Amino acid sequence: MMYLDRKNLPPTFGELLKEGREEGREKGREKGQMLVALELLKDGMPAELVAKYVKLSIEEVIKLKGKE
Repeated sequence: MMYLDRKNLPPTFGELLKEGREEGREKGREKGQMLVALELLKDGMPAELVAKYVKLSIEEVIKLKGKE
């Protein structure tokens, strides 16, 4: 198969690895936000404030509140 320009090449192993690391970091950040939000909810902080300070949607915080 002949590739005429870089746009048509499949991703390199390095590019795939970089993408996987970025996805892993994002998932880690999200998990961290959820854990902090849970702790704040357990300490009695209102869901609206938790959403504001942890940068989650109010819907996500309410779901977490239901899981405590």
